Amino acid sequence: MRIATLIAVLALGAVGLAGCGGDDNAADAVTTTETATTATTSETGGETTPTTPVAQAKVITIRVVGGQPQGGIQRPTIDQGDKVVLVVRTDSGEAVHLHGYNIEQEIVPGKPLRLPFTANIAGRFEVELHPTDTLLAVLEVKP
Repeated sequence: MRIATLIAVLALGAVGLAGCGGDDNAADAVTTTETATTATTSETGGETTPTTPVAQAKVITIRVVGGQPQGGIQRPTIDQGDKVVLVVRTDSGEAVHLHGYNIEQEIVPGKPLRLPFTANIAGRFEVELHPTDTLLAVLEVKP
């Protein structure tokens, strides 16, 4: 029983780590969804029962080359309450700023920046690269 639980935990950990890798393809400027599920084991019955998703996040990947977002300015639509992770990789700039949520983090050129947040405010919000104020994306959060 405990071995089954250990195997389930290790498998989930491996799946979670596999989703954390970066890729340098220009095609990675798309919105994707990552999900994880858990399994529980009953101490008396030894059965494994799948449960509801533990974490669900929309991942929005933005790649900036020569100071401009590859593929143009993204305009993803998100539902209010969604968990979101902005992943920005750039060759220039000092910070990424998500307006309306007042989230700004320093960025190191060449290294991906992960900006997680919960979309709890409805509206349209710009994502900019500072100090150049380059528009990278406009997120629409629908109620």
